[in-house]
Amino acid sequence: MSRACDPWLPLGAVRLSASGRLETAVRLESSSSWFSGHFEECAVVPGVALLAFAAETVTGHAGGQGRSLQVCGFSKVRFRRVVFPEESLYLSVSAMPPGPEAELSFDVTCEGESVAQGVLKMREKRLQGEASGEGDE
Repeated sequence: MSRACDPWLPLGAVRLSASGRLETAVRLESSSSWFSGHFEECAVVPGVALLAFAAETVTGHAGGQGRSLQVCGFSKVRFRRVVFPEESLYLSVSAMPPGPEAELSFDVTCEGESVAQGVLKMREKRLQGEASGEGDE
């Protein structure tokens, strides 16, 4: 699944590795909106962009399988180094298992060097009224 047409989430095709992880790549051009106002004299990729890329890798892949997922948090996130415009990133995220909730490890690297890592907390989106018992009459 390619998201290249989305300027905010320009992920490459997502593939499932032999080890069951989702893998993709992303490269932010210097003209990307992610850099707007973010250290103009020395532009860097904001950490929230890296988290968004990890989340979109999972939600986009799940959507292609007819599943609707939502992010419910992150934990153990570590940012290891800054990322500059024009650098290519490689993302590896655990695939969502069949259950309704999961904690998925993710890693972001650049030229083999760790950029960020952590745990992405995901769950199935609930249908409206499902959580509160509405519609059970």
